[in-house]
Parts: sequence; C-alpha cells; structure tokens
Amino acid sequence: MRPFLPPQCRTRMASDVKNHLDKEFSIEESFQPFNQKNDIFNRSLWDEKINAKNFFTSYDLTSNFRKSKGFDHWDYALRNASWHLTDVVGESHFSENGTVEGFTHYYSLQRPGPSTKAPDLGSVENTQRIKKAAGIFGAGMVGICELDRRFLYSHQYNRKTGENPQLVLPAGIKYAVMLILPMNYELGRTFPSALSGTTTGAGYLQSMGCANQLAQFITNLGYEAIASMNDTALNIPLAIQAGLGEYGRHGLLITPKFGPNVRIAKVLTDLPLKVDDPVRFGVKEFCNICRRCSSSCPARAIPDSDPQTVAPNLSSLQGITKWTVNAEKCFKFWVGMNSDCAICIRVCPYNKDYTKWYHRLGVRLARGPFRRLMLWLDHLLRFGTRKDPKDWWGTRVWVWVWVWVWVDTWVWVWV
Repeated sequence: MRPFLPPQCRTRMASDVKNHLDKEFSIEESFQPFNQKNDIFNRSLWDEKINAKNFFTSYDLTSNFRKSKGFDHWDYALRNASWHLTDVVGESHFSENGTVEGFTHYYSLQRPGPSTKAPDLGSVENTQRIKKAAGIFGAGMVGICELDRRFLYSHQYNRKTGENPQLVLPAGIKYAVMLILPMNYELGRTFPSALSGTTTGAGYLQSMGCANQLAQFITNLGYEAIASMNDTALNIPLAIQAGLGEYGRHGLLITPKFGPNVRIAKVLTDLPLKVDDPVRFGVKEFCNICRRCSSSCPARAIPDSDPQTVAPNLSSLQGITKWTVNAEKCFKFWVGMNSDCAICIRVCPYNKDYTKWYHRLGVRLARGPFRRLMLWLDHLLRFGTRKDPKDWWGTRVWVWVWVWVWVDTWVWVWV
C-alpha cells in the first residue's frame, strides 16, 4: 500500500535512504535521543512550569460545560466516547505498574506465538503480505523503514511513580512498519472544539486496533513484533524514512493521500522486510512560501521563520535543524480551551478531501512552479474556514427545514 503519488512526484533515493534525514534536517553529531519525560504531556505531571489545570479531568466529564459552539455536553460526550476504549486498554495496567500503553509504554496485548517460524518468503513477498494485512486492519497507508535507533526514546516515563528508566528494546528488532490512519475530514473542519476532538480519539482507537492486530499477525508467524503508538519512538522521522510523507512547518507529517489530517502508529519487528524510499512532493518548498498555520495559530507557537537549530524549550529535539513548534505555548492554549486545538491541521492547504480529483491535482500544483497559484486558490475559495459544529450535528439544517415547513403551511392556509 504505497501512498498515492504520480510518477513525476516521486524522487527515488534508494542508495541514500539511511542518510535522508541527516541531509534534510542537518542532524548534528551531538544529537541525542529524546527523553520521554520531557514530552509536554508528561511534563505537566512533574514540571510546575506546565500547569495542566483541569485539562485532563475534562476527559472524565467532571468539568463545567460551556454553551459555546462545539463545547457543550453533547460535544464532550461524543469526544470522550471516542477515547473510551483507547483509555481503558491503555490504562489497564496503570494501577499496578503505572504504564499507559500506547503513550508511555508499548502495548502488551499480544498472545504468545508458535515455537517455530513460518517459512521466510523473502523480504519482498514478506513486505507485500504485511502491507496487505495492514490495509485489512484499517491502515490508509503503510511504509517500511529500518529502525533508526536515534529516534527511539532514550528513557520511558512512569506517570504513577515518576520513575524514568532507560528504554530497552530487543537487539533483533530491525524494522519499523509505519501505519497511517486518516482522521475524519468533516469533523476536522470544526477544529478547535470538543466536538472535533472526536476525530482525534477515533483516530487513536483505529491506530490501536491496527497496530495490535498487525503485531499479533507477525507474532503468529513466529517473529517478534511490538505494537506502538506515541510511545517508544518518534513517529514522524520514521514515517518520513518509510516514504509516507514530508515534514511541514506546523511540525506534522504531511502525507500525499490525506495531508496532515492523520494519526501514526507502528509495529517494530525482526521479520525480514524491504524498506521503502523517502518521497518528495514539494512540501518543503510550499511551506517556505506559506504561513497559513503560523499566522492562524492563536498561541503563536508555530514559527514563521526559516528552520532553526536552537530548540525553543525542554520539550524539543536538540541538535537538529527544523521548524519546531513551541510545545509550551501550544499546550497552554489547549489547557485554556479545555480541549485539543489542531487549527494548524484545519487551515493547512494540504488538508483536503483527496477523494476529489481536483484536490489531487492541487498536490501536483503545489509541487512545481504553480504552487503560488495553489496557495492563492486555497485562500480565494476559503478552504480551512472553520465549520460551525452545529452544522456538523445538522442542528442548523433542521432549524431551516422547520422554518420552511412552517412558512409553507401558512401560505397554503391563507391561500
């Protein structure tokens, strides 16, 4: 399941895959793996500088609801329902050992596999079958890369005890099967709101299911497999290496098939696989002239300058040159709003419904000399404008239907 890209949009770098990220981001020799303790959500549990207030309790429906659009009781109820299974499964061992599987630790759901391995069909055939299975389990895109251990977390973080042990993975784990799970486009048009948080929760649920089913499939073949979401390793650099997209100004992966409106999961394994090549389809060049995400960010957390080497704070990678979102500013806005934001996804010109042919054409325009035309059209046609949550629920539509029926009835009566 390769991403949709016309032949002219692919730049094959088979002989230089391993060095792709080094060249793209000028990774320095001083670069060190990231300590998961410094993730902004984990910092909110131990760093007094990061005040989460009632942000996490809103997921238990204990907060006061607002009457503003997208933040009423119905909206929070739907959002929290979308997170329900992910939370129940992820926190199933929290009381005993403090793990949050999928977020601070990889999943432990796999049943033991057989004592003998299935016949090795060769890396090409193995890969074809793994990708086909991943598609059956719900992945919208699948890519393979060698596991670059620089992007494994150096340490895990225990949210119950505060312990910060070193991350240890089996030495034989060599490959990462990267999985792209698209989020609901129409719900995403209501970002930011409690309602739109539903598409995030649903995306994580689909990611959890896809990664764990694929890991169990590989385990059933007699190989080692680790199902993972935000835990264990940084998803975006591995997804770039696996040929699933490019890096955007907003710090997100932009895929050619779904734009940035995706969740990423992965399965780490020792099953022999064939790696994919990184791709280019003009994202970096487009982001160089587009400031839609940075100018639309209420927290001013997204840089409008060139990629920088100096990281803004503790929750950022050091020793790498890239656009880096200021996680402290971003999270502070989330806390104030009592839900996740994602305005940057909504306004991104790559955030489109790619079932439409003309949006796929837009990706081609963005690649070449017509990228400014694509940006102008995006602005002219008001893509990225927030959709009223009431319109998503259909409330406004039914009000107008009721008014029309009422007027029509009285016209007939008087005539």
